[in-house]
Amino acid sequence: MRIAISLLITLLGLGLAGRRLWWVVRLIRSGQPAKGRFDDIGTRVKVELAEVPGQRKLLAWSVPGLAHFFTMWGFTVLTLTILELYGAVFDDQFHLPLVGRWVPLGFVEDFFAVAVLVALGVFAVIRLRHQPATQQRASRFYGSHTGAAWVILGMISLVMIGLLLFRGVQTNIPHHFPYGDTWWTFASTGVGKLFSGMSTSALKNLEVALIWGQLAVLMGFMVLIAYSKHLHIGAALFNVAAKRQPKALGPLLPMESRGEPIDFEDPGEDDIFGRGKIEDFSW
Repeated sequence: MRIAISLLITLLGLGLAGRRLWWVVRLIRSGQPAKGRFDDIGTRVKVELAEVPGQRKLLAWSVPGLAHFFTMWGFTVLTLTILELYGAVFDDQFHLPLVGRWVPLGFVEDFFAVAVLVALGVFAVIRLRHQPATQQRASRFYGSHTGAAWVILGMISLVMIGLLLFRGVQTNIPHHFPYGDTWWTFASTGVGKLFSGMSTSALKNLEVALIWGQLAVLMGFMVLIAYSKHLHIGAALFNVAAKRQPKALGPLLPMESRGEPIDFEDPGEDDIFGRGKIEDFSW
């Protein structure tokens, strides 16, 4: 039952996300080939390392940049915990080969789970302080889809919380937690104290339920990313590698009118742009 439901959740999520990604791939392939996108491989490798794992552009934003940095690296490192989760579907005493019982790895996993939650708290505070509803155009989020952003923050929070709950339960079941009884895994061990009074059979049932819940959240998050503008999270690796070098198309060229200057203050009677039709303007 544990394996069957886990596979069903996974196949459903992969099917829905895969359908969307296949549509995106066909859309991209419908365009004309872009020449020069893979020239100067050495420069592209340097830019890729600086902007994706190094987060060079985002780190210039100070506090929000650091929060984004830890979130990005958190998801990268915590990919290992997803492998551990799927391993537990088939073997309740699973651990990663070679490094799966190395307690410093358990510390790194716990550290980034907590770091991501702290980063999400930072994002939430920034959004609450700069709400478009109160700051209007002065808000850095004016005109953006704030509802979708809160959903993303909520989904990431569920992933981290579900991970810590699952690991916390595992710490109370003999041989189920790969890193054993150690405070290296400070967050998992701490959360595990919440379940210390439960029987082993109840803990095993809860462990299975948390596996299903975590898989459902992961698959739901993947589908949400695939069908929203947040697909750029996964596409960044490819976008940065293939972008125009060194500075894309350069600055925007001046816009000029063949007729009178556009008066945005007084639209006039001709059209919403004022004196002049759309076709009268050139780039």
